[in-house]
Amino acid sequence: MHSDPILREVHRMKDESAREMDYDVHKIFQRMQQNEKKHPERMAKITPVAVPHAKPRTAPRKTAK
Repeated sequence: MHSDPILREVHRMKDESAREMDYDVHKIFQRMQQNEKKHPERMAKITPVAVPHAKPRTAPRKTAK
């Protein structure tokens, strides 16, 4: 398997960041939220897509006995 230098760097940075926060998920999430507020231009702008509703069933489902 070939090792991608970009992925190695991303993993190194992720590990370093997690280590700085003692691998505490709450601290990591808090940092993520702070970064979102600090750099809103870096956030993906995702528009929700309407999902068509399924037609209602005309007959009740048969249940296993």
